[in-house]
Amino acid sequence: MTDIEKLHETIQQLSYENAQLSRFKKINRLMLEGLDAILCSENHDEVFARLFDVISDILPCDQILIAHLDAAQNTVVPVCRSHKRGNSVPLRYPDLQHFFERTVNLSNVKLVPEWRASMGQWLPEAQSVLIHPINTAQAAYIWLISESGIGAFSKQYEEVFVSFSAFVANTLSQFEKRSLITEKEALLEERARIESSMVHQEKMAALGQLAAGVAHELNNPLGFINSNLSSLRDYVARIEQFARQASKANSELESTFTALDMDYILTDTVDLVDESLDGMKRATDIIQNLKAFSHPDEKTIKPLDFLAVVRQALTIIRTQAKNIVDIYFDTSLENATVSANANQLAQVIINIVTNAIQAVNPGTGQINIDVIADVSHIECRIKDNGPGIDKRVQASIFDPFFTTKAVGLGTGLGLSISKAIIEQSNGELKLESTGPSGTCFLIRLPLLK
Repeated sequence: MTDIEKLHETIQQLSYENAQLSRFKKINRLMLEGLDAILCSENHDEVFARLFDVISDILPCDQILIAHLDAAQNTVVPVCRSHKRGNSVPLRYPDLQHFFERTVNLSNVKLVPEWRASMGQWLPEAQSVLIHPINTAQAAYIWLISESGIGAFSKQYEEVFVSFSAFVANTLSQFEKRSLITEKEALLEERARIESSMVHQEKMAALGQLAAGVAHELNNPLGFINSNLSSLRDYVARIEQFARQASKANSELESTFTALDMDYILTDTVDLVDESLDGMKRATDIIQNLKAFSHPDEKTIKPLDFLAVVRQALTIIRTQAKNIVDIYFDTSLENATVSANANQLAQVIINIVTNAIQAVNPGTGQINIDVIADVSHIECRIKDNGPGIDKRVQASIFDPFFTTKAVGLGTGLGLSISKAIIEQSNGELKLESTGPSGTCFLIRLPLLK
């Protein structure tokens, strides 16, 4: 071999190595930028759109199209394209299987009858087309890259694109598997919440039955006590009258009256009886409320006094709030008639106030309930002085099963059910404000004339 021949051989070797280096450089760049595109995307359409930009920048072409193979329908249909030219009519896969099951480089599509008859609708301006299948863990796709000139895609171009496609398929498969795992975990978590909710509902139903039984059993003895205390108050008043008159009529009795401090005893006895009667009234109110809430199947919507429902709900909730939070109810209205279900409306008040109790600091917590009205609506604001609701979750607080509480401490149904109850009465429940100084929920209901 002469020196010139050796030089030619060396030049050819260097040219080959340079071509290979250029090829690897393009592949590496495609993989790096392609991975970034996949990581920054939320779904397949977004992935493909980003990949189109990557490919066009490194491997020049006129248009890129992705078609999806629908195995159930046995059709192939475009799902994403870099430009809007061309239609997306589905094509029968069996008729074009020999084009779609392997890499095909068409240097002049006008010489291909199948292209003119079918695929040409997708890319009407194409002269050269590179076709390559890409299969992920969940789906099968076909890449089509087109150019308006004849013989546009070299062998090196084809090799680079095929290598990149294999990388994309593998990477997408990995992310699809991770997505399935995440989706499965989310479904399992939702199932756990639903099961927890069902257990909670069963407990509440059992408590409702227990409350009804207890209320029924306590009604009679409380009635006796109330009746006897009322009679005792009358008797004490007569005894006081007799004792005072008798002590004035007899000096010895008057001395005894004074020595025994009967004046204080008689006055205090009346006060004690009055306090006992007040306690009885509160006990009776609680029993009546327990009876009212022990009938969850009652769905009647009828005119009722909103203020009475709020007071009824607060009678129940104050037991839970004792020594934790101060609750203030303020309104200048004498009554406010709305159309609703009394039990459900009270449940809304209880749900929101309970959330507020759990949000504030024990001992320094304060909840203000203000009710006002305009010509057509009543507005009830329930405001606490808690830390507020995190901005990241504010949009989700009315979603079913959403909760910020620890597992087992909340079903995530309170606010979603409350919103549904208010909307059933053509009203509105919304988060009006929240921040470091507290949270305010607004209930707005139509007033009945």
